[in-house]
Amino acid sequence: MPPHLEIRRNGYYWRRRLPRSLRDRGGASRDDPEETNCTPSKKSFLCFSLRTHVPANAKILARRLTEMSDLVFAADAEMIMAIAPETQVWMLESLARFEIEAFERARAVAGPRSAEEAALGLRREEALQATLRQALHLGNREVARHPLRHVAGQLGIEIDEADEDWAALAYEATKVLLDVSLERARRQQGHYDQPTVFFRRAVSTASAPAVPQLDTPAQSAIAPAAFATSVAVPATPMSAHVMPASNMPDAGVAFATLPDPIPETPETQSEASSSRPSACTSTFLNSTLLTQIVVPDGFDRPEGYTDESWQAARIAARPPRILIDQKLLSEASRAALKKKRGITVPEAIELYFELVSLGYRPPFTDYQKRQKVTKPNAETTEERLPENYVGKYRLARAFWPACFGDDPIDEITVDDVNDALNLLWGVPANHGRSERDRGEYTLIELIERADAEEARLERDIEAAKARGATAEEIDKMRLVNTKPRISVTTYINHGRVLGNVGKMLMDMQLIDRNPFAICCWTNDEEKKLKKREGGRKRQAWDDRIYKLLGSRIFQEPLEDIGEPLFWAPLIARHQGMRMEEILQLGPDDFGTDKGIPTLTIQHTIVNGVKTLSSARTLPVHPQLVELGLLKLVELRKKACHIRLFPFLNRGKQKGTFSANFSKTFAYYRKTNECYWPGLDFHALRTTFHHDLLGDDKSDAIRCRLMGHTRTDEGDQSYGQNLKTEKLARRLESVVVDVSKVRRPFEDPSAAVKARAQEHGLRVVA
Repeated sequence: MPPHLEIRRNGYYWRRRLPRSLRDRGGASRDDPEETNCTPSKKSFLCFSLRTHVPANAKILARRLTEMSDLVFAADAEMIMAIAPETQVWMLESLARFEIEAFERARAVAGPRSAEEAALGLRREEALQATLRQALHLGNREVARHPLRHVAGQLGIEIDEADEDWAALAYEATKVLLDVSLERARRQQGHYDQPTVFFRRAVSTASAPAVPQLDTPAQSAIAPAAFATSVAVPATPMSAHVMPASNMPDAGVAFATLPDPIPETPETQSEASSSRPSACTSTFLNSTLLTQIVVPDGFDRPEGYTDESWQAARIAARPPRILIDQKLLSEASRAALKKKRGITVPEAIELYFELVSLGYRPPFTDYQKRQKVTKPNAETTEERLPENYVGKYRLARAFWPACFGDDPIDEITVDDVNDALNLLWGVPANHGRSERDRGEYTLIELIERADAEEARLERDIEAAKARGATAEEIDKMRLVNTKPRISVTTYINHGRVLGNVGKMLMDMQLIDRNPFAICCWTNDEEKKLKKREGGRKRQAWDDRIYKLLGSRIFQEPLEDIGEPLFWAPLIARHQGMRMEEILQLGPDDFGTDKGIPTLTIQHTIVNGVKTLSSARTLPVHPQLVELGLLKLVELRKKACHIRLFPFLNRGKQKGTFSANFSKTFAYYRKTNECYWPGLDFHALRTTFHHDLLGDDKSDAIRCRLMGHTRTDEGDQSYGQNLKTEKLARRLESVVVDVSKVRRPFEDPSAAVKARAQEHGLRVVA
């Protein structure tokens, strides 16, 4: 679907946000006496009905309106001028030159000084350097404000300090001032980068062959700084006669005979800069011939620049800074990094997730240690990614390129990002769970299908109202037929991925502006969104758990005496364990401590835990012992199984037992009339937690039983040897009525069937 196109109940609409500059100028002019009663417009967007329900016609109209609005917004943007790159270069170079020349002049005319005065001068420079470094650390631009004003006054130019580029200019000026202070400290101690111009000329003259007369242009006594210009300082031609060493004049005479350098004025600077590009610009022009020419949205090209030279100047100011091992990357990602500018959304997303799969994490402003990769030998990025990144990678690869296309990220507008974020709300809640749907429909098509179903529901409701349906019937239609969309948490997680991609590109200096900077949410913003969401909070099981325990699996004889649908919910309710912790239990995880049965949750090469605190040893609840859990452990141990539930398979994507079992448990509840939204498997652990909170006892024991991080310093430092008896007594306070649950091992045939199944046999009556 094209950007800015929306589907509503009565047809398609085109909607686009107005730029701030147009919103600020909305309404009538106060200078017009006939329009004094008009008030400025409060509209922040344009919205037009396309008067059609046909998708093809709507897409054509939306593209035309988008192109027309692009022209209008571009014409408006031309009225806003930024601080040109060549002006910034000129000011920064002049600032350094003024400071150094003033320092050298002051040193030249100053008299002798004592050692204490010299040391005081060095301490002054050290204090100044500390202040400048602190300003860079805190992002304080005020230290550069007065120096920049002084330079601008000397150069005869005016700088708008409200301009968006002024902060970047002040930041660079602060670094220049730090460089100047370091250079002054070196020169105060007599350390110079090269011999003086007089010494170099004397050496070159002494080594030159004796020629009666040679006309050569004299070099300037002061070499210009080569920060961003290759224009030589003009020199006056003169006749240089090579004389014998005995006839050479002394240094004072030689200095007196040198021609005065032509003073540099803003006019000569502008003429020189307009006559040919700077040295850095020329260098980067030659190195970026194959780089796509990009015109960042909201940037105005300076006068006298072509698109190519302007891009070269931007690359010269912010060259790519890639601080990762590029040998590990794929060919496509290395090719994207070589472009210097013009990286697209698909390339950036692949680069970001490829770096994450290799162990890198934001920020990318400095070198970093790579984190351990679980599957280093996996061939694809998706296989190497950690579990919590797989879903983000799939959506990012399928959704964001469909919204932005293959255009360079620099050219994406903030309005486009807002439109994409608005479209993200329409993603169905279960968009990634069905492999068939992922292969058959794109995410945009899934959104359109959900929108179409919602529109059809609204039409059905209108028809029901026309028939005289009651409010209860209408509410029931909405409750049954409304398809849920993604939650606020999921929305923010996927939106932050796009924000991280933009930060990565800014850190690597591959883009000049970050349109994805708005993809961040504060805690307050997240809380406000969740308040409006409602209805998604996980609940604790109440008496409805007895309807679950009264269902088929808990009442009828089990085909498999170790059926996980029977044991896993009971263990979760009595032990408060997570689903994956239960499903990966093995016979060797069970033992005894002072006669009390225990089980251990540990991190091994085949078992995982959520956090370090999740690894723990728990007493086994007496009611589970009564149900026959330890008998099942002995049965599995005799059969040499390493799992309590050996017939479970891991999910293909996440590689966990819970990935498949959670679907099985949800299907069982739906087909046995014990399904309620919010009362899922994890709610059993939540209910156990509520029981511990309600008995008003030791919080340290509660954290130990739940596997939560210990917040008490005494528990962290001295609670390692907490007695099992105390944990067992606290566990016994959690009581569940399981009197109506069928005991698997009380059926004589159950044990026989279990032993036969272990040997691959079938019992015949």
